[in-house]
Amino acid sequence: MTWFPRAAAATLALAAGISTGATAMSVMDFGAAADGATDDTGAFRKALEGAADTGAVVNVPPGRYAIRGTLTIPPAVALAGSWLGPHTSHMEQGSVLLAYSGRDDEEGAPFISLQTSSTLRGVTIYYPEQKATDVRPYPWTIQGRGQHYNVIDVTIANAYNGIDCGTHHNEGHHLRNVHMCALRRGVLIDQCTDIGRVENVHIHNVYWWRVGPPYAPTREETDALQRYTPQHLEGFIIGRTDWEYMSGCFVIWAKVGMRFVKTSTRVGGLPNAVITQSGSDIGPLAVKVEQVQQHAGIAFENCQLMSGLEIGPENKGPVKLSNCGFWGAAEGGSQMVASGSGTVFLSTCHFHEWAPEKPCILANAGALIVQGCDFMGSPEATEHIHLGPRVESAAIVGNRFRHGGGRITNDSKGDVQIVGNVGR
Repeated sequence: MTWFPRAAAATLALAAGISTGATAMSVMDFGAAADGATDDTGAFRKALEGAADTGAVVNVPPGRYAIRGTLTIPPAVALAGSWLGPHTSHMEQGSVLLAYSGRDDEEGAPFISLQTSSTLRGVTIYYPEQKATDVRPYPWTIQGRGQHYNVIDVTIANAYNGIDCGTHHNEGHHLRNVHMCALRRGVLIDQCTDIGRVENVHIHNVYWWRVGPPYAPTREETDALQRYTPQHLEGFIIGRTDWEYMSGCFVIWAKVGMRFVKTSTRVGGLPNAVITQSGSDIGPLAVKVEQVQQHAGIAFENCQLMSGLEIGPENKGPVKLSNCGFWGAAEGGSQMVASGSGTVFLSTCHFHEWAPEKPCILANAGALIVQGCDFMGSPEATEHIHLGPRVESAAIVGNRFRHGGGRITNDSKGDVQIVGNVGR
């Protein structure tokens, strides 16, 4: 394996399309060894401090950099590796940061801290001492505070906690083309008082599976990983945000794929989010809605959920799903369990399968509007929709209920309209 010498740093930066003018510098110029063994923390810190006055770009040429401390990217500074797009977890190519700090200290300092207008781009991050057969807690890999910080074209091979956009007050965070394997939490969003954007963030165990020599996991380790994340991982945790736009996001093999919560942090509160072209796949619960903003709520459009969506009894805000698909066996048997006093909207969704002894949709309270949906199910399914006694109102209109027509149990004392549905 050949690493590029310091003299080639400017050429590499030009090839990567990164500025090499007076406002750019390289970590190699500050003594980074890039050999995977020498501690390069000091070189990175000196480079970042040197860039702080002008808001320069600090280039990280291809190589393996052992970072045994933590790094803070100053305001308006970019730490830029060689990757110019989404990438898998290469260890012998591109700019690789080997993270060592924070072992057994989940509340410790994050590996990389971002501040207003700072950017982390084009790197791979790997924890050499983390083992799937002996998972140990670590702090957040990346944590932001301030306004308009960016994480772009970054792969995290084996985070315990991935990206934190919530511990500190923040606005306008931007995550794009981020791939990670996370063990405990993938992305936390909270205390965001102006629109955050999360685009093409992919949480998948494959990014640890694919790590190459000399760090490639054994079969025992990959099997242990597959057992661990469905019991511990929360993929996306969304607290207070005004607003959050999420598109092209995905999580698989999580205990909870997406969780929407009320928080009591200094700038705490409730979520307000729009999620498009996204999915939560293969896990006990795809989406858990504990509470959302009463005036705005959350909306899913063109999403795929495998399997199960649960709305908690404290929720008062709207939950809207359009053009979404549900399939796979949810842990609770039903594809949706809706409680609380909010309204649930289902438009042009399809439901492929659920536990035959359970209703596909169990509405315990609030209001339900189901329009233009296709309930595939199976001939053994006993119910499609069950309306509990605390349901205030429901409109079930223009749906297709296969295998002999809609089987709807109405225990509601409220206003319920069931009109224009078909049975084949």
